[in-house]
Amino acid sequence: MVSVSAAEATAVLLVAEVYESLWQSAPTLGAVLGRVRAYWRRHLFLLFFMHPSLWWTLFLYVAYGFKGALLGMMVVMKASDLALKIWMVQRLEEGRVSPEMAAMLSQPLAPWMPWINVLIYPFLLSLALGS
Repeated sequence: MVSVSAAEATAVLLVAEVYESLWQSAPTLGAVLGRVRAYWRRHLFLLFFMHPSLWWTLFLYVAYGFKGALLGMMVVMKASDLALKIWMVQRLEEGRVSPEMAAMLSQPLAPWMPWINVLIYPFLLSLALGS
């Protein structure tokens, strides 16, 4: 069993999510992907390390003995999010972006959109850990 309480685990995840939102925050999805692309170009592992909430969630899932479907789903959601970002950056690098996708990338994001993860993931973690 883990010696980290559910409240402490949720607080760490909250800090990690705020960090991720701060460095990825941008007015458009294209600008967000531009920030992701900057780390991706430096090194792929650097991009992975810029997502500490993924690693913290994965650690908790392993530390709690792979128990809890919600915690497992959170790991899959966070890994899928990172994989989708990498896929989209690769498509941009190769110039294989459809006109519809290019139009979507230039649309402004609502001010709350880069911060939705700060609400959703800590809430899900608190549910998963039963606090």
